[in-house]
Amino acid sequence: MTRIENQLDYNEIVQFMKEFEVDLLNRFGELIIDEPTSTYACINNCKDIDEVKTRVVYNLCRPIGKGLDATPAKRLLNRLNKYFDTDLTKEDMRLMYQELCYVRKLDEFKSFIKRGFPMDELMIKQEEM
Repeated sequence: MTRIENQLDYNEIVQFMKEFEVDLLNRFGELIIDEPTSTYACINNCKDIDEVKTRVVYNLCRPIGKGLDATPAKRLLNRLNKYFDTDLTKEDMRLMYQELCYVRKLDEFKSFIKRGFPMDELMIKQEEM
């Protein structure tokens, strides 16, 4: 039995993978979100499906926001928007990367996602700086 099976409900992970169109889960506890771009999220230390979702979004912010060419970035952004029923932009992903993609802010990021990606909160923070 792997660590993932000990901590997470495997059925929830498989269902999430289907709905988000994750390419595969390898034996190292990595969700290969997009094989062509080598975009993945390590979920070994996740305790529940909400943490898995947070890790996936966390690991998509940089590639979509500034790392990938336009076509693969748009493809991944479309998958994220479809799954979460949002209308995030590449600029939103870049802003989330700048403001929330820190290990110390994972709980804050998890809450942000659960509240439906309230981008206005991040924009206000940016303006205050």
